[in-house]
Parts: sequence; C-alpha cells; structure tokens
Amino acid sequence: MSSPPLKSAIILLMLTRIYDCTTYVDDFEIQGNNLRGGYGTDNKTLLRVVMLHLPPVFNVVRNSSNHIIKLGGVAVPVLLWLSRTMNFKFEIIPDNIYSVENNAAGKGLMSYILEGRAEILLGGVVATYSRFQKLNFPYPFVIGQFGLVIPMPSSEVDVNAVWKPFQGQIWIFLVASMTATILCLYGISHFISEFMKNSERRNNQAHLGKLFEDIGRAFQYVFGVILSQGLLAQGGTSRDQRLTIRVLAGTWCVACFVLVTAYSSVLISFVTSPNYKPLIRSVYDIPKNPKIKITVNRGWSPDLLFSNADEGIFKYLGDQLRKESDLRCSVTEECLERVRKGSSAYVQEYRTVKTNIGLDLKKTGKCDFTIAKELFFSFGAGLAVAKNVDIEPYTRGLLKAHEAGFVDFWFKRNMVDASRCLNPMRDVASNKQRVTLAGLSGAFVALAFGLTLSVLGFFGEIIIKLISSLNKRVVHSC
Repeated sequence: MSSPPLKSAIILLMLTRIYDCTTYVDDFEIQGNNLRGGYGTDNKTLLRVVMLHLPPVFNVVRNSSNHIIKLGGVAVPVLLWLSRTMNFKFEIIPDNIYSVENNAAGKGLMSYILEGRAEILLGGVVATYSRFQKLNFPYPFVIGQFGLVIPMPSSEVDVNAVWKPFQGQIWIFLVASMTATILCLYGISHFISEFMKNSERRNNQAHLGKLFEDIGRAFQYVFGVILSQGLLAQGGTSRDQRLTIRVLAGTWCVACFVLVTAYSSVLISFVTSPNYKPLIRSVYDIPKNPKIKITVNRGWSPDLLFSNADEGIFKYLGDQLRKESDLRCSVTEECLERVRKGSSAYVQEYRTVKTNIGLDLKKTGKCDFTIAKELFFSFGAGLAVAKNVDIEPYTRGLLKAHEAGFVDFWFKRNMVDASRCLNPMRDVASNKQRVTLAGLSGAFVALAFGLTLSVLGFFGEIIIKLISSLNKRVVHSC
C-alpha cells in the first residue's frame, strides 16, 4: 500500500492536472481587441492563424462598422488547447473571407498558408483530394455527416385517414369475410325454411329462418353488427332460432367486436395527429422530383464534393450546380433564404445546419426550417497546415482532447437549441389535441360519396319507375 506522503503527492498531481485543464478548457471566446494570446510559455514561437467562419465551429461577431467584437465557437478552445499542449503563442489574422479555395471573388483562406502569411488554417476544413495535395491535415476535431435543410412542412388534409388504421390486406379479408357471412346466413336460413315446409311442426316453427331467408336481411344484419348498430338486427338471435344460426351470428359479433375496437383505437391517432409531409427525406429523393434543387456555399466542401463527382447521386447534384450557378451562395444567409422560398435544400455539416436553424429561430421566433431525416457522407474536418509541417504534435493534442471528452463538451457549449424545429411532432405530443377538420376529412369524403351514391340511386329508381309506368300505359293503349 502507498504511504500517506505518496498518496498526498498523487492527489496534488491530479489536482494540478485538473487545474491546468480547466484554466483553458473554460475559455470559449477571444475579444476582438486582443487577437494575440495563448497559454504557451515560449514567447519566441508565434503562430499566425486564419479561421473559417462556420458556426458552431467558428463564429465571428462584428459591429456595424465591420470590426471584430469577439471570436467564438469550438475552434477557439481548440486553439487554446493546442497552444498549451504544443507550447506556442498565436496571433489571429482578421479577415472577411468565407472560402478556402480561390474563387471569382478573390483569394481564399488557403492562400495564407501557401504564401507563408499564416501557419494554421483553423475551422471546419474538410480534407478533400485537391486540398490534400497542397496542405497537411492533422487528426480532425469535427467528425460528422452532411445534413439537408428543408422548408418546415405544414400539416396537410389527410383524406385517407379513415382507411389507414388497417392495411389493404385486412380490408380485403374483411370484405371477403362479410360476403361469406352473408351467404352463410342466407344459405342456412333458406335451407331451414325449405326443410321445415313438410315438417309436422311447420305451423309452430314457421318463423324459423325467416329473418335471414331474404338475402337483403342477412346483408342488413352483417353491416348492422360491424357498424355497432345492433338495433338493425334485433331478433337475429332469437331464442327460437336454430343453434347453427345462433353460433354463426355470435361468431360474427365477436369478430366485429375485435375489429371495431382495433380500428377505433388506431383511428384516433390518425385523426388527431397533424399530417406532416417533408419536402424530402434523404438526398436520394432529390432526383425523383426535378423541381427540387440543392444550394451550397461557394467553394465549401459540399460544392467541391458534388462538382468533382463523376458518378451516382453526387454527380447529379453537381450537374445541378453546373447548370445553375446561382445555386452557389456567397454567405449562408443567402442559401437559407432560397430554402425559405421552397423547393430547395441546403447542404452542410449536421451540427452546422442545426446551429443555423437555431439562430434563425431565435431571430424570427418561428420554425421556417427543419432537417431531412437521413444524413449522408461521413467525414472529418478540422485544421490545416503547410505541406512541410509535422502534424504529429497537432494530432497528439487533438487526440488527447477527444479522449478527455473536451471536444464534445465544447460543441455542446456552442450549439444553439433547435429541437423545436427538428421535431415538429414533439409539440403535438406534449399538448392535448382537439380533433381537426383535416383529420376527419376522410370521414366526410366517405359520407359525401355515400350521399352522392344514394341520390343517384334515388333518381335511378324514379327513372325506372317512370319507364315502367310508361310501358304499362303503352300496353294498355294497345
């Protein structure tokens, strides 16, 4: 067993390590008036840093005159962490560039590294093939997937709600069972009636089978029971009825009880729940509707991924971008405005678009966007350095941050809550819902169909009666 002095030394060392971690783990912002800093003790090592504006990875807050007020996001504590583990000071170069590669608007952030004006490009930089030829990429601190921002779906009228509780096979078997029951009731009743004609007890039991010897009455009984209208079938199970008919009628009543109970319990969920139909559920739904277009940030990872693809769904999306250049936006707000107008989907890393939706919710107070159900294309992103720089110290420091759980902690601290927009059904489930007209529209459609059919039948009977009367007059006149 360890001696008390050794235990005290171990505890003191652990407390020192915890203090060392918390002194820079809890720093989440850098003020705009002090873009130099770091926890390194080596004042000779000063690394210049450029950052890619991409909330929640990196966020730049500017005032009305476009001056930087503060810097935030996951990239800030990552930079402070590396400055401590690698023992360097840093200077952040203020810029207003939103692209990694060079484009028509000017040079991208990559040019700072290639021209020797900066040592670190920090942000959600994905290691694509073209970038990897020019830069070195340590282990990523962003590991995620692309998500699709789509317009918030609205509740639609669900005409088919009355049919949805049962699958098509059940409806087919139900109709077949009803037909078989009607024929059995009619056949058995008719047989009993014919059998009793020559019986010596004919006068006492002449009413046996009388209820169902007419197929119309059997039809009325079967439908009356399944619609819970037992009064229509009164007398169908009289004490004087034969056991065969009583067993058959009782079996039908039990089956109807199970069917009606199951139907009613499931139907309530369909008529009270809003019918949300999203624009798309996954990226593979886009080719099915040519009207749907994607929108991406110009020069960012989705743009490069789709533009360089030569097959599959990504090539299809790249063809969209090539045909319509305005699908590429300079800033994220332009992409979101296109989505707000409908028939467009914005592609970006899941936590990034989730934060964008949360920021829009805070700004407008309503949910105009949500995220398609299926994410796609897993990737890693982080920082980039010059091709001749050793990335092992960076990788070692980032792996330690992942292992300690700091990266997840930093993301949680910088995420903006957008759960209200990501799950529109949550508010429905949390409140008592009244049955709406949209939910019961199917029942009214069925009623309208029945009334129309009834009116047409009524006019048909009148026409047939008029024709019959006219024929009788013709015969009498002859």
